This record gives sequence, structure tokens and C-alpha cells, in this order.
Amino acid sequence: MDRESTFFRSSLSFQHWGNGDTFEEKQMTIKRKQYIDLVLGGLLLVILRLPVLLLGRLLRRDHSLSPRGNILVIKMQGGGSLVIAFPALLGIRKQYSDCRLILLTVPSVAPFAESLGIFDEIIRVEDSDFLSLVFSSFHCWLRTLWTDTVIDLEVYSRLTTVFSVLIMARNRIGFFLESAFWRRYLHTHLIFLNRYSGIYYFYNEIARLLSSPVESRSSCAEHLRKNLVPVSKSSRARISIGHACSEFGKERMLSADQWIEVFRKGKVTSEEIVFLGATTDYLNAQEIIEVARAQFPAVDFQNKCGTMALKEAVAYIDSSDEFWGIDSGLLHYARLLGKKTVSFWGPTDPATRLQCFADVQTEIYYHKVPCSPCIHVAEAPFCEGENICLRSIFQRDEEDADEKKTFCVSDHIPL
Repeated sequence: MDRESTFFRSSLSFQHWGNGDTFEEKQMTIKRKQYIDLVLGGLLLVILRLPVLLLGRLLRRDHSLSPRGNILVIKMQGGGSLVIAFPALLGIRKQYSDCRLILLTVPSVAPFAESLGIFDEIIRVEDSDFLSLVFSSFHCWLRTLWTDTVIDLEVYSRLTTVFSVLIMARNRIGFFLESAFWRRYLHTHLIFLNRYSGIYYFYNEIARLLSSPVESRSSCAEHLRKNLVPVSKSSRARISIGHACSEFGKERMLSADQWIEVFRKGKVTSEEIVFLGATTDYLNAQEIIEVARAQFPAVDFQNKCGTMALKEAVAYIDSSDEFWGIDSGLLHYARLLGKKTVSFWGPTDPATRLQCFADVQTEIYYHKVPCSPCIHVAEAPFCEGENICLRSIFQRDEEDADEKKTFCVSDHIPL
């Protein structure tokens, strides 16, 4: 992996992700959820901490790690993370086939879980507004009460920690950071998570903690394909494009002009290039296609955003020769399926997301500017969408590039 490469140096169904809100509205929704988690979760943690410590000493429950009943996985944000965790989760599924594997999640992540085909049940927390969150959380609590083992994949959430305590799970496995010390004594088994290392190391550690194997990429691909309806191959070389991502971290996206540069440096001629995404990604894909058609008239550009469910999109990737895209869930599917991938990184560091698969061709374009990574590290990128890190990939060859443009300074911080 060339981490500082000059550019190209030789349950909703997938259709209905999002509700048509603007990017700014979605960002406000995320901030409200984070605020609720911080304030309400923090208050409940303070209330619960002493009773949990006292009951732990009085009950002296057996916390040996071999599951004896239902296993509940909690993942509330980021479907792509479930795909990254898939080798570990598949190993747990196979090791404990007599236990029910249940996922607690939100509607936007549920399609990812369904595509993996490993969960016996997917329980959805409705998070569209505060009242829905409260009532659906109570309903989920009733359905998961006395679960044997909880695997909390959320790194920062306080409410998921509270939930795992309130369902009185025998074992509660989770992560902690230097800034998430409050999880001590609330989870029964904690794994330190280094945000600057590969997240897959820590997902795999959960499997090892439970004496489960971490499945190989080929085994994961075989399992995925069992849940896919095959898509016919194209007479042309087919390249699937993942140009979009969730509302969390839109700074990862390339502009239309940058995609034109990708196609130009990639020397596309007469390929079939297919854009995949949700309904909310359609207009952005169409904007890129309209500009690209004028530049590459022999290429068959297709916009399939919003026309298929997620599992169908994954099947389409499996029928493709290559996948080009940004840091998104679709990229992780493509790599598990063994496709050649070309990916572009900026606000996230590829070393923290991409596990090395020896039998998969991977081209990574990432210029490590001083303020990257920021997603998964800061609450919000300080550049406010200026994409300094991504622009630097395309500017590396310019001799007169201004060095000051490769560092982000926020107007909100006094210098």
C-alpha cells in the first residue's frame, strides 16, 4: 500500500436510505443524537455505576467467556463497519451455531446486516425522533432481557453501554479508549481500541476472546454469494463506482471534476461504468455522468442509484471486473468478494480500515496531510467540507502547490 502515492503514478431497501433531507439537516440530526447520547447516556452511567459495582460483588456471576445462550451484537451507526467485522462475526456464528446471533441496530444499518446472512434476528431501534427512540428502546429492552453475551461494537456510545447493563447480560464485551474510561466496571470484558490502528484487529480480537476463528476472505466471499442472486456479466469490461457514503463523513466524497480526473488517469475507453448508491445519491451521480459523457463518449455510463436493494448492488459488484470508489461500505464488499479495487482516501486513513488480503488487487490513493485522519477522531472535520486532504491527492504533481493548503486551520479556534 502506497500511503503517500502521487495520483495514478505508473432494511430498508438500498433505494430508501435517507429521507430526502438536505446534508445540513442530516448533520443536525447526527449532532442531536450525539448530544442525547452524551447527556442522557452520561446521566444514566452515573446513576448505574454504583449499583453495578455492588451487585457484581454480591452476585459473583460466572463471567467465563463461552456463550451459554443468545449473543447480542450492537451496532448503531456505520453499516460498512459491520462488513469489516464480518470475518470475525462469521467465525463466531460458526463456532456457536447452537446460540442465536441477534443484532440490535437502526433502520439505516439493517440492510447491511441482512446482506451478510449471519443473524437469526435483527432488532431495529427507531431513531427518527426522541419519542420513537424512547419507546422502541423499551420494546427492544423487553425482547433482549437476560441475553447471555453482548458484543458492543460501538466505540463512543454511552447509551449502548447503558443498554447492555440494563438487559442484565452475563457477559458484556466492548471497547474502551483513553477518552472512554467510563466503560470500566460496566462492561465485563474490555478491549483497548487504538484509533490509529486497523479497526479490524480489534474486531478480530473479539472472536479470539470467544475462542472463535476469524474466517478467511474466501470463506466470507463464499458465504456472501449464497445470499446473492447472480447478475449477468457485461460484454464490456464493467467497473462499478461507489461515489457516495453515509451522511456521517460526506467529506470523503470526490467532486465531479475529480471523478473526471480519475477516469482520465485511469484511461477509460469503452468500458461499462456503473454508479451504485441510494436514491439520495442519484442526482450527484447524474451530475458526474453528464460531465463525463462529454469527455468519454465511447464509455457506457449508467446510473443505478436507487434502483436496487443493497443485496442486488452487492451482486452487481460481484459481476464487475473492478470497483472504484471512496471509503464506503460498498468498497468493503468488493474487497471481500475478491475484486480489484481502486480507492481514494482523505478524511480517513486506509490503514485503519483496509485489512490486507494477499489475493486481492488493491490500489490506494492517499496523501497523509497533517490534519488527516479526522473522521472517527474528531466530532466534525474542522475544514467544514473543504476536502483539503482529497484535493491534495490531485495536486501532488503541481510544482507550485502551496504547502499551506495541506493543513487545516479552523476559524473557530483562536491561534
